[in-house]
Amino acid sequence: MLKLKPIMLFAFACSLMLCGCEEETPAAAIPEGDAREPEAVAEAVKEIKTLEAAPAEAKDAQVAALAQGNNAFAWEMFARICDPEKPVFFSPFSISTAMAMLTLGAKGETLGELKETMCYPDKGELLGLEFQGLNAKIASQNEFFTMTSANSLWLNRNFELLETYRNALKRCFSGEASVLDFSKNKEAASTINKWVSDNTRGMIKDLISPEALDAMTRLVLVNAVSFLGKWETEFDEDGTRKQTFQDYKGRAAKQEMMRLEANVITAEKDGVVAVELPYLGDKFSLIALMPEDGSKFAAWEKTLNQDLVKSICSELKRENIVLYFPKFETETSLQLVPEFQNLGLKLAFTGSADFTGISIKEGLCVSDIIHKAKIKVYETGTEAAAATAVMVKCTGMNMKRPREVRFNKPFVYLIQEKTTGSILFLGHFTVIGK
Repeated sequence: MLKLKPIMLFAFACSLMLCGCEEETPAAAIPEGDAREPEAVAEAVKEIKTLEAAPAEAKDAQVAALAQGNNAFAWEMFARICDPEKPVFFSPFSISTAMAMLTLGAKGETLGELKETMCYPDKGELLGLEFQGLNAKIASQNEFFTMTSANSLWLNRNFELLETYRNALKRCFSGEASVLDFSKNKEAASTINKWVSDNTRGMIKDLISPEALDAMTRLVLVNAVSFLGKWETEFDEDGTRKQTFQDYKGRAAKQEMMRLEANVITAEKDGVVAVELPYLGDKFSLIALMPEDGSKFAAWEKTLNQDLVKSICSELKRENIVLYFPKFETETSLQLVPEFQNLGLKLAFTGSADFTGISIKEGLCVSDIIHKAKIKVYETGTEAAAATAVMVKCTGMNMKRPREVRFNKPFVYLIQEKTTGSILFLGHFTVIGK
């Protein structure tokens, strides 16, 4: 195996595939010549005027409310997919972004279900502007870190997309529309997957399988996010050793553990140990939460929500400690339709879905929601920083022997953008070797 330079890379891609729904009288379908078509055209004209009259940007309070809503969704989805026997890692920010692109084209009860399930504070054009504002606060890059978010829209040939929808995606999500022939599913999947790979620095490959596309597919919405960051205080590469890690059933195995002796942001509250590890630039940080009683982890992680996490994090303060933290890599691939259905999103997957904000020529419904995520946690940060192997250590001015904090039991971790508090990535580490 090639020895790679230490890298930290978080990447995620989420796609939504919409297909024509074959039912005798789909609620959202408006065939040519139908008596309702003039009403649909009038509605489209009305939307154009609404688009033109929309504010230039969302207010800070609206963007903050969206960030809180996205975080609420993050913990609801986490409770659905967390299983201590399996690796868990995903990007709630990316999922929320992709679903927001879909929401811009939803109407009626379908729109209501999407708004409630995703915890969006608003809908329609205003929601798009709020995501535009939130992305402006999150996406950035400099010599210390890179956080990117990219969106794309893939149309089947001869599919007629409403200009209002196309313009809204371009304005709010910078999503450009491209045309593919989904009947040639291998070629179409290859094209989309290359775009995903290019926009995640090669971390996410083969997001969409050719079997997921066919002649009935009309639209694929894709979001891809990628993060690279370097620790504010790096772990000592020479200090990494295999040590005992105990899972939630008390089973022990050897796990590579990194070592850091420094002033670390940490807390202990209500039987939970927490650490916050900032990245250089003081814009992003990783927060890890570990119940001291590992046997309670399976039940505990399902109770997590933003209020509980805020309560624990309110106790965080700097303390000179010796921190032991796992060096690990996790990759996941999930089909999210069942999870969304369990969260209450029903109509979007049926012939009764109303996506007439996307097209008025035929009925549309969501056929699949796919996501992949990957994380690598090493002693150092970004590729550039790792190449220079910069190490930062505590000077040892405090001669009192520091206490040790060992994350050697299952824990939940998240990556946040600090100014908005947005959860960009969320997962847990529980199973040895996974």
